[in-house]
Amino acid sequence: AEAQDLVIIQGEITENTTLNAGTNYLLRGAVFVREGVTLTLNAGVTIFGEQATLGTLIVDRGGRLVVRGTKNRPVEMTSDQEVGQRARGDWGGLIINGRAPLNVPGGTAEGEGDTGTYGGTQPNDDSGSIKYLQIAFAGIEFSPDNELNCLALQGVGRGTILQYIQCHMNKDDGFEFFGGTALLKFAVSSAIGDDSFDATDGWTGAGQYWIAYQFGDDAD
Repeated sequence: AEAQDLVIIQGEITENTTLNAGTNYLLRGAVFVREGVTLTLNAGVTIFGEQATLGTLIVDRGGRLVVRGTKNRPVEMTSDQEVGQRARGDWGGLIINGRAPLNVPGGTAEGEGDTGTYGGTQPNDDSGSIKYLQIAFAGIEFSPDNELNCLALQGVGRGTILQYIQCHMNKDDGFEFFGGTALLKFAVSSAIGDDSFDATDGWTGAGQYWIAYQFGDDAD
């Protein structure tokens, strides 16, 4: 991290919080945005996922993530390792849990690595708005043979805005839909180690303008 102030984010976010550019933010361990709480990331914000503690950002059902990036000032979530030393699987990734339907018995499921319950009966559920976000070098192994996806949309509803998002150099999948009704528009999945785009558990949303760009060293 540069000479800017370093703010460590850990544990739970239990009140509405806004992060602004000009500060370096470090995700330490699994950080949860709790139900009823909105986390807002303004244009130009960079968040570093801490490798040593498996830094990961998780939005609970009923929580909201608002990413206000712009074309020239996207929001970036990336590795805390030095530039040039970053690699797939340096940190966790971004997991959003919603209340939209799944095709599993009981209608809800538990996220990988204790990342919370997802699913429900609300197809129009709103988990926030994400525009101009890049997530890079994520997909750390949370537990043996259990690597995280870059952006896991778990029971996310169609009320959520997901546009202009890039997943880059993730160790497991890039974008993965676990059920839900999420609509994803303008998405780039680059240099992903496993699937660029994946869906399971009855995703019934839609996608438009997707690019998958694979590197020769690893992909599916």
